[in-house]
Amino acid sequence: MQKPLLLGAASAVALLAAAPFASAGPPPDDQFSPQVARIVPAPDAKLPPLVPPVPQLAVRPARAGAVAGPPLQPAIYPQRLAALPDLIIPPVPQPAVRPQRLAALPEALPTFVPPVPQPAVPPPRRDRQADRLRTCLKPAARALLERIEAEFGPMQIISTCRPGARIAGTGRISKHATGEAIDFSAGRRKAEVVRWLIANHKSGGIMTYADMSHIHVDVGYRFVALNAHSGR
Repeated sequence: MQKPLLLGAASAVALLAAAPFASAGPPPDDQFSPQVARIVPAPDAKLPPLVPPVPQLAVRPARAGAVAGPPLQPAIYPQRLAALPDLIIPPVPQPAVRPQRLAALPEALPTFVPPVPQPAVPPPRRDRQADRLRTCLKPAARALLERIEAEFGPMQIISTCRPGARIAGTGRISKHATGEAIDFSAGRRKAEVVRWLIANHKSGGIMTYADMSHIHVDVGYRFVALNAHSGR
């Protein structure tokens, strides 16, 4: 009697425990499924315009052993030409410019006159008389004569040492009396020799005479007297 009662009570308790689960129904399918985020746009929001990506040039892989160069740049297409105007005005043709002609030569060219050749004048030879006139000169005067002849060649000695000689018209003792003066003839080279003496002989006198052709030089104080009167 007691055993059937215990079985009935146990069954009743089991039914009461299972009732809440029976009324709740089966669990939803997504209760145990992985959660997936869903994007639901707002009712008033505007989506941004879709901009497709700019296509890039395909770059081939570098070959083995090739030197790596600069990366390729995308091709840049030239801008389209502006619309041409309705009316095209052609350029105005210009007349051809011819090269200038050379100036006409004069009808008669000037006649070229060659210089007249001059006969060579041999320098005078030194003789015993010239050597004797040199030996009495003082060293400074002899050195001056040697400089002149080194520049122009041998000269014709007219006078050097004259003991007791005096300057005409003054009575003063001449440089010839002391062996410090030379009178010589340069022939056709006279003008050239005088110019050289004026430029280079700074330690003595230079003199030419109006009535004689020779040149006078001496050592001492400097002076230049051209075409002077000889007093003779």
